[in-house]
Parts: sequence; structure tokens; C-alpha cells
Amino acid sequence: MSRIILQDIIDNFSPEKFTRFFREKNRSFAPRQESFGYYNDEYFSDGVKSGEIRFSESEKLIVCAFKSKQALSERSAKKAQYEKGKKILKETQSDAGIFIFYDHQGNFRFSLIYPETFGNRRKWSNFRRFTYFVSREFTNKTFLQRIGDIVFPTLDKIKEAFSLSAVTEIFYKEFFIEYEKLVKSVANKNQSLDNEKARDFILLFAIRTIFIGFIQKKGWIGGSEKFIQNLLAEYEKSFSGKDIFYSKWLCPLFFEALNSPPGQKTAYGSNDFSQETEKNMQMAPYLNGGIFGNKDGFDDQSYIIPDKEIKDFFAFLFSHNFTIEENSYEDEDLQLNPEFLGIIFERLVNKADGAVYTPRTEVDLMCRLSLVKWLIKNINLPIQKHNLYELFFREGGKEEDQKHGIFSDLECKEILSLLENITICDPAVGSGAFLVGMMHVLDEIEQSLKSRIGLTANEIFERKKKIIANSLYGVEVKEWAVWICQLRLWLSLFIDAPDEIKNSFEPILPSLDFKVRQGDSLVQRIGSKSFPVKGHALVNESVKRKVTQLKNLKNEYFTNKTALKAWEIRQRELAIYNNILQSEIEEKQKELN
Repeated sequence: MSRIILQDIIDNFSPEKFTRFFREKNRSFAPRQESFGYYNDEYFSDGVKSGEIRFSESEKLIVCAFKSKQALSERSAKKAQYEKGKKILKETQSDAGIFIFYDHQGNFRFSLIYPETFGNRRKWSNFRRFTYFVSREFTNKTFLQRIGDIVFPTLDKIKEAFSLSAVTEIFYKEFFIEYEKLVKSVANKNQSLDNEKARDFILLFAIRTIFIGFIQKKGWIGGSEKFIQNLLAEYEKSFSGKDIFYSKWLCPLFFEALNSPPGQKTAYGSNDFSQETEKNMQMAPYLNGGIFGNKDGFDDQSYIIPDKEIKDFFAFLFSHNFTIEENSYEDEDLQLNPEFLGIIFERLVNKADGAVYTPRTEVDLMCRLSLVKWLIKNINLPIQKHNLYELFFREGGKEEDQKHGIFSDLECKEILSLLENITICDPAVGSGAFLVGMMHVLDEIEQSLKSRIGLTANEIFERKKKIIANSLYGVEVKEWAVWICQLRLWLSLFIDAPDEIKNSFEPILPSLDFKVRQGDSLVQRIGSKSFPVKGHALVNESVKRKVTQLKNLKNEYFTNKTALKAWEIRQRELAIYNNILQSEIEEKQKELN
């Protein structure tokens, strides 16, 4: 019954309908239509407290609704909504609140906010929020499953309905079923594909399809948030069941439309697209970056993916809502975001090995601790350790009581210089959680320091790109992990790309082939020559010069400023390896003589 009521709310929104919904969830819900007009402001109107649930004498949840004065999206007025919820909880001394912010179109954010507890004490300064963004334009499968099916007998049970791990579990189980169907069908359809190669191929297909989900969420392909679904629908009108959707429709989108400057004809102008689709393909953003580049051994083999399995995968994937928003510890959107997908892919590919995705809170702690320890070791000024800890770590008190470390302008500049030139390598990078965590922490601290000394910050897209260029590296033994890590970095960068660059004639995303690489990080030798993490390899001056030239060439490749392909740069690497080995052979021959 609850799910039926929710679906009716989505189809024909009215805040009053939530009264019946919460009565279904908990018979103790007390409807109390109390005006919260004194909480209205420049962003929100029609504030009302719909009612409350008293779980005990000391535990209460309130339900409030506000109308947004502007159209809602995943991003719009998020902070204002969060602050509104926290203010109401503080002033009503409630243990938790469900806040419904809606617009004139019936889109709404359904958020659970509650203060954190330390021991038996609530902290009215620290809150956590978990949110579903709901729109009648999209299928809201996760929201209907979690909020519609779970009863609300206790506050802990409500928190479970808003649990990221529970939402992840539901998505993963369904994803795994569709993934296995694709692998099996592709292995049967392409006799040259063994099972392991089929898994890698479908993983690559899934990564690309999901990235398109984020591209169209920004409205960057034909202004539509359903471009790829509409593309499939157009194909099915004339070619359903012919198993050419991947080769004749998706491949031109992947390898031409998204991998060339705007205006270039797709499939050389010889295709079966409608005029509108052809135009949208031509004007698709020039992403480059490697994700839509041909992968040797996969994209050059003319593999077939059956139409039915693609249709089933699309139906599953796009029944969930994408969000171009990174979660934080305090604020989590329960939708398909970049971190969410990192968890899914790592579970998928590490299932047999029993590997576990490291939670964001633990990654954040590791990043901050390691940066503080590194600064203590490398800084040349007598900075007090406790100031660095205060700079990197938030305390449990109110925002206005936070300590941020005391530094002179000279000390700020010294720390900035060190952080802007730091080199960070994860030798077992997995899905890239540590690198993404480092990117966020570095950006946060650098902006904090710059604001103290009056330096103007670039836009976040350029800041993130600079951090990736200067500081981040990763190594993984398995090729699929390299792809996933690159996807996480690209997505984290892409979600902050400004709309004005979508028609750029230069590639929007950097190339990461030499940032995150397949290899064995335990091997640091070529012959007897070691390549230490710190310092220089013991090689002759000629080889050192070639290594420096190679480094510069890779920097140009990252920014898409060189005409050389990745394989050509790898050939130069191999030539340097051969030079080192040849010099060793000559040394040994001299010894033998």
C-alpha cells in the first residue's frame, strides 16, 4: 500500500498526501498541520509541519514540507535546504526530521536529517543528511523500493531505509544479474571470446554506457537527459532484433561523436540516424580522455552484443536516477553518483578475490593523516604539529568554534608550495578511492590556505585537473581496475565541468594513460638498475636526459597537446628500457673479457 501511495505522490504531487503515507508507515504518526511560515525565506514558501512520530518519551521524528521558489534539481538550493532542516531540528529539539522540498512541477527532495551522537549526547552542531531526489520524469526505482517497502517502527529502521550500503546492495544484485546475462550472450555470439575476455569487454561497455548516463544528465547531448534511451527507441523502429545496435549505432557515438570536435559527421555521414540524431551526434561534447578511444584487443575485433541484452541492461540501468554530485560524509544522495559506481565495480570485479571497498570515511582519514605526516617531515619552517592537525581535521564542536590552525603568510605559502608539488602514488589503486579522496582533500586545504592570504582560486574543474596533472598516480596489476580508476577520476572531474565548455574544439578531459597504469608496483628494477620512489635511478646521463624528455612528453599527452599516440610513447619507454639493458650487457661483456 505504501508504495502505491508513493507512486500516486510522484504522479500527482501534493504535500498533503504524505499524511496518509506516514500513517501507513507508523500508526503512531500524529498529523499536526502546523504552519511553519516563520521559516519561509527568499528560497522557500508554504512551510508546514505535517506531523510527528514519537518512538518514545525521549525520541521524536518530525515531518516538514516546503515549496521551493525555483525549479528543483539534484543540485539546486541543496545547502539552503540542509541549513533549513538543521535549524528546525535545533529549535524544535527533535531527534530527526524528514524534510520534503518540492517545486511547482512536482519534483521533490525527500531527506532524512539527524544530529550525530557522541556517546549518549547529541551534537546539535554536527548533522547528517541522506536524500532521494524524486522526479516524475524518471523512474524512481530505488526510492520506491526502500521508502515504499520498509515500515517505520523505529528511528533506526528509518535510517536503514536511507542507508547507502543497503541501496548499494540492491543495485549491485540487479547489476550483477544483467552483467552476467551480457557476458553469457556475448561469449555465445562471438566464438573467439573466452569467458574472461568477455567479462572485460562487457565491463568496458558498461563503463562507457554509465559515463553517457552522466553526460546526458548534464543535458550535453541534444539537450536531453534521455538521449541514449531515445537512440535505442529510434533504432528499434526499423532494426529491432538485427543485433547491430552496438556496432552501427553505439560505436559511432562512442568512438566518433564523443571523440572528435563538434560538427564532424558521424559514421562518415553514412548512417541510418534521423536528421535530429545525426545533428545531436555531431554536436556531442569532445571528451577524449581515453574512455571513448579504441582499446586494442577489444574495439578492433568487431565483437557483437545482442540487442535484447542491451535493451535489458538499459532498462535496468536507467530505471535508477543519475546524479552529478559527489557525496560527502555529512551529505549523501542515494542515487547513481561516481562513488556509488566505484563501490559497485570494485565489488563486481573483486567478487572472487573477496576484496572489500574501503569506505569513504576511512579513505578520508588516511588521506588527511598521510598528508599531515608528510608535511611534518618535509616542511622547512618550525610549524607546530597541532596547527597542521587543526588545518586538516574538523573537531566535533560548532562551526564557529572550529580551529583551523594558526599560520603566518610565509607558512601558508610554504605549505601551499609543498602541496601543489606533491607526488602521490597508490601502488594498489583498485577503483581509485584513495586518489579521488586525495584530490578532494588537497583541493579543500589549498583553497583554505589561499583564502587566508588573499589568493583568488580557479574554478573547481580547473583546480581538480591541475591536482590530477601534478600529483596523482596509480598502479594496478589488473587492466579492468585501471579502467575503473580512470572512470572515477574522469567522472569526478566531469561533474564539475562548466556548461560553457561543452562545445569546445579542444578535448575536455585529460588523457590518463600514463597516470593510472597496469603493472606490478613491487618491481622497481630494470636489470640491476633500481628506480627508487625518491631520488634518481643509477643510469648514465644520456638515459637521464631521455627520461626527462619522456616525462615532458607524458605531460603534453595528459593535456592532449601532442600528436603522438599512447602506443608511440610506450615505444619510447621501451627504447629507454632497452638502452639500460644494453648498457648492462656491455658492462658484463667487459667484465667477461
